[in-house]
Amino acid sequence: MIFHEFPDLSWLKHQIAHGFSNRLGWGNLPLETDGFPSVIIHTKVKACFRPDIKGPFSFFLNLQGNSFCSVERQTTRIDEEHYFVSNRSQLYTLEMKEGAGSTETFNIHFGEIFSESVLHALITPAHRILDAGTEKQLSPVLFFNQLHRRDATFNALIRSIMVAQQEAKPDKLRFEEQLSSLLSYHLQQHQHIAQIIHQLPPVKKATRIELYKRLSRAMDVLRSGFCGTVSLDLLAAEACLSKYHFLRLFRQAYGLSPYQYMQELRIEKAKELLAHSAVPIAAIADLLGFDNSQSFSRLFFRKMRCYPSQYRLLVK
Repeated sequence: MIFHEFPDLSWLKHQIAHGFSNRLGWGNLPLETDGFPSVIIHTKVKACFRPDIKGPFSFFLNLQGNSFCSVERQTTRIDEEHYFVSNRSQLYTLEMKEGAGSTETFNIHFGEIFSESVLHALITPAHRILDAGTEKQLSPVLFFNQLHRRDATFNALIRSIMVAQQEAKPDKLRFEEQLSSLLSYHLQQHQHIAQIIHQLPPVKKATRIELYKRLSRAMDVLRSGFCGTVSLDLLAAEACLSKYHFLRLFRQAYGLSPYQYMQELRIEKAKELLAHSAVPIAAIADLLGFDNSQSFSRLFFRKMRCYPSQYRLLVK
């Protein structure tokens, strides 16, 4: 179900504390089971502060504007290009700041029973499916709290949900299939992360995971600030590593230096703007943090083997 307003905070915390045992959602909507239901909050607000909510597994994303999500004493800025993940029973604080314009959220809270059932089905080997039967006691699948780039596949899944919910009578089966597709997509991203962790120095697994968490904090800063000035000192400080160790580990994990990765992000954003907007090339260069349009054009040519103006003609 999709709501176009945030539910009352006191009511929500009361329901969470009691596990939705009365099986009532916001507006006294009847629920089929106990536990946090699958809900999407699609609303537009100018400012909002929702502290210390013990939510289910959730995706936080914005169709317009920015928001800030705090989990485990870390605050992450969520723009229109990324989504952020929090796990079941983690306390999160969501904020949209006054004076930053309107923010249009599309935050997806996966129902407790639903998400755990789907994720366990996705990771259970085929030969164990019959043994599992209709097991109810499932352990939550945990993911890293970090930003993820919204690619064409992810955005297509979001659009399909929005289109379906415009129908006069939304179909529950279709909605659950769409959410299942999102969970499957995210599990693939998690498997890619596991490969990155495996590439880190051959120390204990727990240490590799901790190193990845630190690198991912720096990566979130890089992804949300690639249009501005991001220094190596800032990134290393976010990762709580010395500059030398941070640079070496970043290269080892992602195959690129932080500067090279930032340039890749700029080129991807430039391609999107060139293909889907009429923004002048000089303005795109300025927006992406280049000193001038010439330096932008040179980099674009080096990466794409054509100039921005030529690329725009090719994709239009």
